Amino acid sequence: MKKLLSVLLSITMGVALLAGCSPKQETVNTSAEKTNTEKTETVEKSKFPERPINLIVPFGAGGGTDAWNRAIAAALQENGWTVKVSNVTGGSAGSVGTMQVWNAKHDGYTFAGTSETPLVIPVMAGDKQTTDSWEYYIAGGSPGVLCVNKNANIADFQALIDATKANPGTVKIAGTSGGLWFLLASMLEYGGGIDLGVATYDGSATAITACISNETVAVAASAGEVAEFVKSGDLIPVATFQTTDFEQADFGKVPAVTTLVPEVEKYLPLNQFIGFMIPKDTPEDVKAEIQKAFLAACDSKALKEFSDQNYGVIYKWVGEEADKNCAKAQSIMSWMLYEMEKTEFNPADFNIPKP
Repeated sequence: MKKLLSVLLSITMGVALLAGCSPKQETVNTSAEKTNTEKTETVEKSKFPERPINLIVPFGAGGGTDAWNRAIAAALQENGWTVKVSNVTGGSAGSVGTMQVWNAKHDGYTFAGTSETPLVIPVMAGDKQTTDSWEYYIAGGSPGVLCVNKNANIADFQALIDATKANPGTVKIAGTSGGLWFLLASMLEYGGGIDLGVATYDGSATAITACISNETVAVAASAGEVAEFVKSGDLIPVATFQTTDFEQADFGKVPAVTTLVPEVEKYLPLNQFIGFMIPKDTPEDVKAEIQKAFLAACDSKALKEFSDQNYGVIYKWVGEEADKNCAKAQSIMSWMLYEMEKTEFNPADFNIPKP
């Protein structure tokens, strides 16, 4: 009996000792669980995007904004993203598609393809969103050129100027509605006194088609956008919207517009730049993931090859640099349009400062 009691007492003491050790073991487990939880939360935060990105291009298919954004989308997809590109045209300066993005949920899953053209939406369409409202991711762009239809019997820029004098009010130039090319074409009339009527279209692709279809004598677009038509001989480049000549094998030497119209030099340079934008109030962690993926896309071999094929330059603007450059362009372009009486909206009403 005594022996049995002794055994039971030993077992009881052993259990007590094990129980006394258990809090320390629980502390170790709790710490491990906390570490695992933190790791899980970190993984969850970096899961963006968890579904496809909807990239809306507010201009027609085949133009510069469309082509660059499809190239960017392809580069993003190389990193595992799924990006669906669609074209939503209409309005002035791409306002319909751009506002569709603005009216969507500001969660980073809807991008607006952009160029410098949507910067003038406030003064062209009256929508209140300015550069302060958007976060920009600008990939690159190519020089602007003025081309004429091969059937126009115009061999160079001087011949185009002579044609406007011989036939006042009849020589038309095609360009994107309210955008950079519209502005640069208007600049020739307003600043240079050249009687060029501007016919507007919902993107460079349709503007170019209009010119080669004899709807207009000339078209303003980027070198990349007109390249295949210059190569085929359907379009003849007569000037570049720069202060220096543009020279490439497929184009030959294209004189600067300031060569014959020095009065417009004060408006230049005004360069094309293309990328995409999202609402500024998108969550910061989401914007960080987008920026990281965008910069990787800009460094990709595929996008660099695309840029070279389109006579482009990779800018890779994000953050403050993108904000600064876009705000500057918005100021210059908006006030130029207003002073040329090409818009009824005053930039000051949108707090867009004078250049």
